[in-house]
Amino acid sequence: MKTIITEEMRFRQRVVKYAIKHNNNAKAARRYHTSRQQVWRWRKKYDGTIKSLANKSRRPHSHPNQHTQEELGLIRYKHRYHRHEGLAQVYRKLRDAGYTRTYDSMCRQIRKMKLNTPKKRKSYPKSKYRKNPATYPGERVQIDVKYVPNECIGFASYHSRYYQITAIDEYSRKRYLELVNELSTYSTSNFLKRLEDKLGFKVKLVQTDNGIEFVNDQDITNKKTRFEKYLEKLDIKHKRTRPYSPWQNGIVERSHRIDNELFYSRRRFKSYKQMEKSFIRYSKRYNNIARKILNYKTPNEIVGEYFSKNAA
Repeated sequence: MKTIITEEMRFRQRVVKYAIKHNNNAKAARRYHTSRQQVWRWRKKYDGTIKSLANKSRRPHSHPNQHTQEELGLIRYKHRYHRHEGLAQVYRKLRDAGYTRTYDSMCRQIRKMKLNTPKKRKSYPKSKYRKNPATYPGERVQIDVKYVPNECIGFASYHSRYYQITAIDEYSRKRYLELVNELSTYSTSNFLKRLEDKLGFKVKLVQTDNGIEFVNDQDITNKKTRFEKYLEKLDIKHKRTRPYSPWQNGIVERSHRIDNELFYSRRRFKSYKQMEKSFIRYSKRYNNIARKILNYKTPNEIVGEYFSKNAA
């Protein structure tokens, strides 16, 4: 690194040269209004060049609380095998292995070791929409439908599309997924038949967007769809989001993006049977992955803790 010669360094050189000329540190200190000890320190480090009078770095070479090599190796190992599931899952696995540092300390070491190389993403203005958080499992469940990307289908589908129906509980983030080949109220109403049994608790309210697979267009007809009628049969309330406002169903929309990153973008299926098998395994695995918003716990753990606490 190039040393920049400053006025302070030139001043020190004049002081040192005066002290050497008269061989008297005290006289130089009185002449230039500084201390005798300071003149002595400058003379000791002076080697004839002005650059020798520059300030040295005061950064410590080490500190007693720094990460050990064993801890850094453990971070590399857990990050390698669990980074695709998120840093919260990496931290959870580290804690299970005996890691005692904080989450922020782990992230700092990951940045220093340059283990993460995230892509630059466009930033968009955030919505000011806020809603009250859920207080128990089943209070609000968001449901939405996602197209299965064609890029991951490597078998003859004969131009038919596949869809993923997702239900996610706002309190515990527990999900239930189904793979269907029809986008209609028939498939979504059949999905409701198994929803409460698969989640493991009673659902009070279901929130959806205004898609035709859930509701009818109110400008055309006020008749209730098969999906809405089945909700009434199950004694579940239904709430529709505002048109063109996907952030109101943001939890399920975010989970769809996670599905793209962790599942669909990493696979290309050779048959429908293989896709269905991988999908079922992934959907079960998701509920056992720790999340930062859940205080590094899994959705299944949150549900279990809530009912065990209330049972007692």
